[in-house]
Amino acid sequence: MENKSDSISSKQFFETELQKAGIAETEAHKKFNMLAIARLSVFAGMLVVGWLWNKTGQPWFAVAIFILLVAFLVLMRRQQAAKRKRDFQRNLQSVNEDELERLAFRFKRPDTGIQFQEKDHAYASDLDIFGEYSLYKLLNRTRTAEGSRRLSNWLKNHATPEEVSSRQAAAADFKKHPELIQEWEATALLHEHAAAQVGAFRAWATEVLPANLTSTLRLRWLPLATLAVGILVLAKMVPGYLFLLGLGVHLIILKRFQAEIQSITNRTTSLGQTLVAYSDLLQNAESAPYDSPWWQQRKASIHGSAQALSKAGSLFEKLDYRNNPFFSLFVGIPTLWDVHCLAGLESWKKANHAKLADWLNALADTEAMNSLAGHAFANQDYVIPNVVSQNDTWIEANIMGHPLIPSEKRVSNSFAMNGTGHTILVTGSNMSGKSTFLRTIGLNMVLAQMGAVVSAASFTCSPMRVFSSMRTQDSLEESTSSFYAELKRLRKLLELADEHTDAPVFYLLDEILKGTNSSDRHRGAEALIRQLHSKNASGLVSTHDLELGEWGATENYVHNYHFRSDVENGQLHFDYRLHEGICRSFNASELMRMMGIDIDLPNKNALA
Repeated sequence: MENKSDSISSKQFFETELQKAGIAETEAHKKFNMLAIARLSVFAGMLVVGWLWNKTGQPWFAVAIFILLVAFLVLMRRQQAAKRKRDFQRNLQSVNEDELERLAFRFKRPDTGIQFQEKDHAYASDLDIFGEYSLYKLLNRTRTAEGSRRLSNWLKNHATPEEVSSRQAAAADFKKHPELIQEWEATALLHEHAAAQVGAFRAWATEVLPANLTSTLRLRWLPLATLAVGILVLAKMVPGYLFLLGLGVHLIILKRFQAEIQSITNRTTSLGQTLVAYSDLLQNAESAPYDSPWWQQRKASIHGSAQALSKAGSLFEKLDYRNNPFFSLFVGIPTLWDVHCLAGLESWKKANHAKLADWLNALADTEAMNSLAGHAFANQDYVIPNVVSQNDTWIEANIMGHPLIPSEKRVSNSFAMNGTGHTILVTGSNMSGKSTFLRTIGLNMVLAQMGAVVSAASFTCSPMRVFSSMRTQDSLEESTSSFYAELKRLRKLLELADEHTDAPVFYLLDEILKGTNSSDRHRGAEALIRQLHSKNASGLVSTHDLELGEWGATENYVHNYHFRSDVENGQLHFDYRLHEGICRSFNASELMRMMGIDIDLPNKNALA
């Protein structure tokens, strides 16, 4: 199959697919309408033939009605297929519109991933991993709850270099088939319950039916005897009360299982439709042409999963029929419907519960990988990073940019850091780009260590545990100030740096100890950097404290960089470029003047 990532730009691909899907949807909708008219015509014909049969009594009219009924059912099936195709093409349009908007950094999908945010996570809050404008929204191409959760876990937890390499190869494999990524999303969107949780299903699959109920399941065949009695009653060979007695026994049996069945249905509302959706997706996965070892391992674990989940979904949907009182009265009681469904589910559980975790894991992994591959296809100027196995801190990034800033506005910088126990001090004026640069490094480190492409011309790093302290806030609930909250974050950093692990901590500290006076801030920051020097950690600290920079220049494990700003004709200009050394120009006074604060106003007491 042609590698679309090499033959066409991502924008051209999305625009072409959007146009093709629009044309296909129009054709499918026309066919749907034609079949609807045909169904209506056939139904009208059945009414006419029925009227003629009633008027003439000719038996061949009954044959005609049967033929028309078969034709009606065939047309209904074809109309359903046309509707599915129309909706599928409509979904493809939505997917491509979403991709085109994402290229412009406009995120249409409402899912922010904020439900996966963890309080006190090492970096998620500071680096915009989740939220309205976040890395999650940039990457996310999942459509099920399982897939969304897996992607969030990859974002929050760094993989080993071996796993990173395996995911990179799989993402490159998936990237060759962007149409399959889109087919997955469009298929999931056909099912409104695809995003539903299946936690209750996981729990149910491990439960064991009580022994007394298991033995009673054999009574589900009793309706055959009741049916025989009914036939004998119609033949007037036995009294009618025997048939009613049989139905009474049915009610007793159903009452025996009522609590168990009610427990299942209470926990698994609409689960049948969710499992049918997952079955359709796993059917796509089973037929996928990917070759990477990462994929082959998962493909081997899902053999037969689509058919099995479809069967389970069908059984759960049938169990929901009991909610219809007419069905319960005229079908449920005479046939012991609920007991048959429960027996089928128990049989399914015994045959498949041990495989369920593998199936759902493979589904979640596939969706998360679709997100990495879709991100790589959409951003073809990004590179596959090299994550090397070594215990020391190593970052070497060439022309690295912030992945959440559009390319036309993005200013990229090159950066290198080698050796554990080192700190880079970043000084600079307000709005010059210090915080953005820290996030640029952090976000690309997260992307690299989850197996995604990064916003750089080249990027190499060793495994590191990213930690940030950039947005500490006060908490009314915990009665803590923002300064105390920052101290708690720094204590967490020291604890992480003391952990016995091969991967060093890579810290990003923005405006360190900003909640106290300048003297304490300087002494505290200097003490913290000295303490971190002796631990398994390296990182960057941004500051306005020039004295801290001067002190750092005297230490061989501290390195100074800065961002600058220039004032020209009363206007501030920023180049957002990283420069070596300590910043010598600050713009706070100029910014205050621009805001109308006259800092040159003479002191009233001095004039007196």
